[in-house]
Amino acid sequence: MIRSSIIKNAYFTSSHDGDIKKVLKDINLDVNFAEMKQIHSSEVKIINNEGIYESDGIETNAQDLPLVVRTADCMPILMQSKNLISAVHAGWRGINNSIFEKSLKNHDFKSLKISIGPHAKECCYEVKEDLKQLFPLSTIELNGRYYLNLRKKIEEFCIKENIELEVFHQCTICDDNYYSYRKTTTPQRQFGIIWR
Repeated sequence: MIRSSIIKNAYFTSSHDGDIKKVLKDINLDVNFAEMKQIHSSEVKIINNEGIYESDGIETNAQDLPLVVRTADCMPILMQSKNLISAVHAGWRGINNSIFEKSLKNHDFKSLKISIGPHAKECCYEVKEDLKQLFPLSTIELNGRYYLNLRKKIEEFCIKENIELEVFHQCTICDDNYYSYRKTTTPQRQFGIIWR
């Protein structure tokens, strides 16, 4: 498990950390949590209670309500500003449909901090011509193959808006400590967790 260095209560798990209830117990959180039935959408919901929400982003200003995002190559994005936290699941469909921008809408930019956990990186995230056309500025070509940098748009936005950003270096495809759907079609996921 790795802890964010910029957001006090934010963690990303690996494939070794077990199920979500064990993880929460390991970090001394004996509370119920909110998570998502993730559907590769751009839906972001403001919530105040535990449960499972059909969306790819949830945010709350409630105290002691952990938000959980599950991933196995997509980006787990955790955000915190003065009085709001968010957990976001962002793959290429979500990025293309502006889930990142939608998840920013209720945050105070002056106090915003963003942490992006392990995900499929451009070292391994090979895509075809259709995604190269969709993300021409985020795709690199190497030996006739195309590789996608999922987070590039977010990094550029944070630099432009002077928002504190942390990106963990682990690639879920080439690092065997993480689940990768692209590599093994696993149904298992690691977690991003944030709470106030």
